[in-house]
Amino acid sequence: MRGLVRSLFSSATRRRPATLLAAALLAAASLPAAARAAATAWVGDRHAAVRLITAEQATGSMSAIDAGLEIRLAPGWHAYWRTPGAAGIPASIAWAGSQNLRSAKLFWPAPHRYVLDGLQTYGYERDVVLPIAIHLMYPGAPLVLHAAVNYSACKTICVPYHATLHLTLPAGLALPGPEAPLITAARRLVPGSLQEFGLSVLATEVAPAANGRSDLILRLAARGSRLAHPDLFVEGLPQGAPGRPRFTRSISGDVATLVVRRVHDAAAKLAGRTLAFTLTDGPGRAAAFPAAPVLVSAASLPGGVALPLAILAVALLGGLILNVMPCVLPVLSLKLFALTELAGAERRKVRIDLLTTAAGVLAGFAALAGGLIGLKAAGAAIGWGIQFQEPWFLAAMTMVMALFAANMWGWLDISLPGGLASRLGTAGAGSRRGTAFLTGLFATLLAASCSAPFVGTAVGFALARGPLQIAGIFLAMGLGLAAPYLLGAAAPRLVSLLPRPGSWMVVLRAVFGFLLLGTAVWLVSILLEVGGALPALLVGVIAVLVLGLLASRSCIRTFLPSVRRFSTGIAVALAVVAVFVPALGREFLAPSPPPTEVLSGPWHPFDRVAIARDVRQGRVVFVDVTAAWCLICKVNALTVLDRDPVAARLGTPGIVAMRADWTRPSPPITAYLQSFGRYGVPLDVVYGPGAPHGIVLPDLLTPGAVMAALAKAAALPPPAILGRIN
Repeated sequence: MRGLVRSLFSSATRRRPATLLAAALLAAASLPAAARAAATAWVGDRHAAVRLITAEQATGSMSAIDAGLEIRLAPGWHAYWRTPGAAGIPASIAWAGSQNLRSAKLFWPAPHRYVLDGLQTYGYERDVVLPIAIHLMYPGAPLVLHAAVNYSACKTICVPYHATLHLTLPAGLALPGPEAPLITAARRLVPGSLQEFGLSVLATEVAPAANGRSDLILRLAARGSRLAHPDLFVEGLPQGAPGRPRFTRSISGDVATLVVRRVHDAAAKLAGRTLAFTLTDGPGRAAAFPAAPVLVSAASLPGGVALPLAILAVALLGGLILNVMPCVLPVLSLKLFALTELAGAERRKVRIDLLTTAAGVLAGFAALAGGLIGLKAAGAAIGWGIQFQEPWFLAAMTMVMALFAANMWGWLDISLPGGLASRLGTAGAGSRRGTAFLTGLFATLLAASCSAPFVGTAVGFALARGPLQIAGIFLAMGLGLAAPYLLGAAAPRLVSLLPRPGSWMVVLRAVFGFLLLGTAVWLVSILLEVGGALPALLVGVIAVLVLGLLASRSCIRTFLPSVRRFSTGIAVALAVVAVFVPALGREFLAPSPPPTEVLSGPWHPFDRVAIARDVRQGRVVFVDVTAAWCLICKVNALTVLDRDPVAARLGTPGIVAMRADWTRPSPPITAYLQSFGRYGVPLDVVYGPGAPHGIVLPDLLTPGAVMAALAKAAALPPPAILGRIN
């Protein structure tokens, strides 16, 4: 037989390749069964057993061989992953005595989670193959493997196992063995990269929790790949095995947040420590990646149900301060005008009108709280002022301000529904009280773009917690903003101190109307930033048409009542259409994309990854998170950041000034804000060798505060602190 094989091989070298393949198959068939075997016998018992398998039946000319350790498990039994969790022994292999073996690397398919009596363990059930990459010292020479395997298998009790396995692959043609499909399938279960998963890391954070524990927060950006039921396994923790993470995702599915609660280690101990993460989402979907969490405030995670009186007081004070902030100055004219109209009126009338305005304020805060609670329940990214990132909201507010201007000029009456007006007083007072209610409502909506002193603290505390806390804190802020009206209703004599109504109010109405029109122009400019040129142009044109139609209707008194009602209906219909212009533009008109951010002076685009690198290199980093609709941000830029001495200092070598624009939705910027327990802008943070974790500046900046923070951040800390910068 061997002579026949030798004759076939010698003649095959002079014939077709098909003849060579036939000769190889005949030669393989002529080898003894033990030499052709690509697997050892099973070693173990009826509960668990192992064997060594290879994908090839000979070494051929290859320098690497695919192999695997197959573990067979009885129903209800499981073996352990490389990090077993709270109990168990993972599989290990010693290769002493092997021949022609340079190295052997063991790979681990993604694990499953098992919970027994509250203990978290990670491993496999039924059969599992652990792939092994075998590298030969001498390609083409025979390979002799001696594997001493230690592992454990558990059901209600854990049993340690030991097996000694021997496998020899001869030299010769490396034909695939019958176990090759098992190894190929096991390779597919080994976690790949996040990029292969269609994901990328937005932020990895750790926050303090109760009893000296911590919470790990992982925020991921998805590009066409939505997570359904993910699990997260964390390796590198000094102690304990964390449980399954809490999972939320945005409505669009492009941002996923996983929170591992009550990790046994303190947050300060884990900050900057490189951990290994394995993310799974069903069979065959797994990714592994390292990350070093950044220390963040505990306010970025939900707390208990109770609300401390101190935070309610902060919210109340923040709402009171909103009355004098630039964000609500455009509608301050409506407030003042409503009060002057009431000067000298009877007390009951004064009380009803002031309470109506306060009701509008509270209704506005109720709407904001309800919207944010709903978005949070759906897993969306939330924040103070996020409605200004929506083109439809900007279009709606533009038309509202235009209609209010028309009301101030006497072109349009804004009334409450007749039934509500009759309950509040007489139906004839409906116009005045309708204006009062809507004044409070829209003052609240405009105020939501402002982060006044104490407002940021209250909002950050609320949005990191549950529905009851959000509702309670927003109610306190609403009471603060409505306090002047409630005070006037309690003491109507205060209103009598204002000037009596007279002809001077006609001029005042006209001035206030132009102030409201200026607000509409400002909103259109924000729409230009958020939605692009075409939606902004269309909304602006519609606003002009509406005002023109209302003006002509008011000025030409000869119009029949039916014609006047028809023109009013057309104006209102145009205003409603304007709200849908941004959506219609995206669907049918293909509007131009929002303009690309252009930074001038010392400013660079925001890059969170570069912050730690720059600090390690001894630089100071100043981060300014801003938005085009944030008036406090504009005040900070005009009075502090873009003026000397701060502007000159930011332009000096050794300082990197980054500007993050939150005008439009941005998951990386949202994650950065939430890492400080913040849900709104402005946010200004200074990093440096003396402040590796950042110095958070107050909302309203002063040159002295900025210069002091830059000087403090530039100071060199002890080497131990520098070593913790990730």
